[in-house]
Amino acid sequence: MTQSWAALFSINRDFLLEKNLADVTQSQADQPPADDVNSITWNLSHILEYRHELLRDVLKSAYRPTVTVPRTLAHFKAAMADTQAALDATFSSADWDEPQFHPGFQATLPLAQIVGMYFMHETYHLGQLGTARKLLGLPGVIKPPAAAKA
Repeated sequence: MTQSWAALFSINRDFLLEKNLADVTQSQADQPPADDVNSITWNLSHILEYRHELLRDVLKSAYRPTVTVPRTLAHFKAAMADTQAALDATFSSADWDEPQFHPGFQATLPLAQIVGMYFMHETYHLGQLGTARKLLGLPGVIKPPAAAKA
């Protein structure tokens, strides 16, 4: 189970994050793409905040971020790489059979369920980066596979 979760969070960072940030300028990332829509940097801050919560409050990791509030896209990418290394290390030593407390739900649940909820939450917000791209006038980068020709 350890390798599966580490791989899934890594795919989020390596694929969804990198693709959705391609060709986005800092100025574009900082501006809300439409009324009542969060900016790309807001979404990135939110994702990092929840990665930190997962590491600190659920997994009880000794990891502490070197930069708590990144300001640039480069800093966000570095912070995501930093948290990925911490997740990889923590997942490898986690007690997957021991129920843990989920701070958001205020309930004790199997660790795999809690990690799954954090993963789904992160994936949702990474998808919001793709929506923000489109609202900013940039092309979408996540494309369906080409249809096979008969």
